[in-house]
Amino acid sequence: MRRARATAATAAVIVAAGGLAGLVLSGCSSSQPGVELSQVAAATGTPVPTETVTVTQVDTRTVTATTTRVQTATVTLSPTVTVTALPRPSLTTSTAFNRPVALADYANLVSDVTVLDRMALTGNAAALQLDLLDHHLARLSANGPPPGLDSPSYYGRLYSLGLFARAASDEAQAGSPVASSRYAVIRQETGVLLSLVNGALSTTYALPAAPTPPRTPAATPTR
Repeated sequence: MRRARATAATAAVIVAAGGLAGLVLSGCSSSQPGVELSQVAAATGTPVPTETVTVTQVDTRTVTATTTRVQTATVTLSPTVTVTALPRPSLTTSTAFNRPVALADYANLVSDVTVLDRMALTGNAAALQLDLLDHHLARLSANGPPPGLDSPSYYGRLYSLGLFARAASDEAQAGSPVASSRYAVIRQETGVLLSLVNGALSTTYALPAAPTPPRTPAATPTR
């Protein structure tokens, strides 16, 4: 502001001193307002005593606004379950039926039951004979089903008989009395299997009569 006043005073001195037709002074700096002075002469050349002072001041400010946005996200976790499928025994096969092999194995079943009927179902000998029965059942399972029999039902019977034969073998080896009761089931179901085979193949396989359990003598009453 003091510079503006000094400039205005200088201009007044110059005008009073004699005169220019027009005078414009400007003072400006990067941080000071600009000042313009002007004087216009009349048509006669006589200075006009009117002075115009223009002061321009521009303030520039930069404002930076920072905004923080918080957004809540919902995450749903899906548990992963791993399922391991256990192998299942195959109850069906596409193997063609081999009649001579099958007939021999059906005869082996009859022979196995005949031998087991004469044995005490305990100890190593009974265990080995039950293993042999399981072997003949496994050979029949590797052969095709007889024509006319339902494949799943036929293979299911063979598989179940094999399971019972292996379990009875272990029980006989251990001297367990359960081996006798399990063998009774094996004998009965083997007879059912052979009757189905006879109907499909027109054969006459039959198990021997079941052994009669020894009778316990009646106690003599005392008098």
